[in-house]
Amino acid sequence: MVPTKTVISYDKGAMWKDLTPPTNDHLGRPIVCDGCSLHLNGKTSGFLGPVYSSVSSTGLIMATGNVGHHLHRRQDEINTYFSRDAGRTWEQITKGSFIYEFGDHGALMIMANNREATNTVRYSWNEGLNWTDFKFWEHHIEVENIITEPSGTSQIFILYGRRNDKGVLMQLNFETLHERRCAGINAPGSDASDYEEWTPADALRSGNCLLGRKVTYTRRKRAVQCFNGWDYDRRESKVNCECTRVDFECDFGFQMNEKKECVRVPDMPEVGFGAPQDCSGYFVITKGYRRVPGDSCVGGSVASELEPVIQSCPGFGRTGMVILFAMVALATVFAWFTYIRRKEQGFADPWTSAADCLDFFRGGAHASSNFFGGFGGGSSARYMGLADGPDLDDEDFGLGDDDDEAQVLGESLHEYALGVTEPKQQNIAPPPTLVSIEATPQASSNPLPPLPAAPVPSLAPPPSRK
Repeated sequence: MVPTKTVISYDKGAMWKDLTPPTNDHLGRPIVCDGCSLHLNGKTSGFLGPVYSSVSSTGLIMATGNVGHHLHRRQDEINTYFSRDAGRTWEQITKGSFIYEFGDHGALMIMANNREATNTVRYSWNEGLNWTDFKFWEHHIEVENIITEPSGTSQIFILYGRRNDKGVLMQLNFETLHERRCAGINAPGSDASDYEEWTPADALRSGNCLLGRKVTYTRRKRAVQCFNGWDYDRRESKVNCECTRVDFECDFGFQMNEKKECVRVPDMPEVGFGAPQDCSGYFVITKGYRRVPGDSCVGGSVASELEPVIQSCPGFGRTGMVILFAMVALATVFAWFTYIRRKEQGFADPWTSAADCLDFFRGGAHASSNFFGGFGGGSSARYMGLADGPDLDDEDFGLGDDDDEAQVLGESLHEYALGVTEPKQQNIAPPPTLVSIEATPQASSNPLPPLPAAPVPSLAPPPSRK
């Protein structure tokens, strides 16, 4: 049987590292073992306590296992371990295999022996610094598990097991301990606050970055004894980090050598160095590395050196064909409207002669420029041809002889010079009507005196210029 070992990865499996073993046991005695590491039991390890954590218990992990060169199943070597920094460091909290559960966002921890019949549980308000025994029944039972509500924010637990082949279920309510409510969440890290800030870090890199970002959580200090409450809202902040080597893993077809460099796997086909036969849009040229999935690092010289190069596919490709089709469709629309417009104006068909064809294209180009110019400049452009139409005179537009208007305009030119746009007409009395009286045979012998001549009005001379 192949020995089982436990390793940890901080970049989703790109690189692995042995678990750092605790330096002392639960009694404070040093652990001496050359070249040893910590090995933990999983869910497939039978009745031994597995690696366990809770979503609301940030960074807290409990597990059973042993310190050595590989995992053992001997009862005298199995111990229960605890980590409060997401598995980066570990400490032994008791000897033997226990089953455990977190409550009140990790502020309350409870465990019971699951390898021997018992009637007591152990609980801690300071994350394993001190443990208190609590006798839950006068009879011993074989504890199978301890559970709480899914969010892990309650202080009420359910313990179940068996006694004399009969099932046993117990409720453990720790709300009656009346621990005080934690305070100072707005000032984490201060002496008056019960809270602190914690940032998970990658043991393979410097700084407090993990998967390319620095995430800071607010959680309760370890040594204080208070409860968070079910309505406690955990705060967190995120900041992206600069890319480093640990933010990248070996690409497909590459493996890591002794120098921690990604080199091509022998006898692997040449992939990732040119455009594929079914290239569509763009293709990627690998440098042997790729960013770890979920990593959010930004910038840095390492990123430009390791990230693959993205190039467009040779030829038109799918994108080029779409652009070409759009241009042809647009040109067809403009040609159709130009043809209809010129037909309405009485021009000849463009295929009649070379001159008509050239004039057709010139008209279409002018119309398209006016069309787009109208959209860009806000002006209104009309779609029309450039060719000269039939000669039209004033009578075709209903315009008569405008000599009289020109005469009046000429006479009042001095008013235009003074800024008056329309000449003012002076009030001139109409000339009197002249009556002609003819003599008849029956008229009197005394003729009437002739009528005096009516004065002829004239326009006043223009005023002198100022």
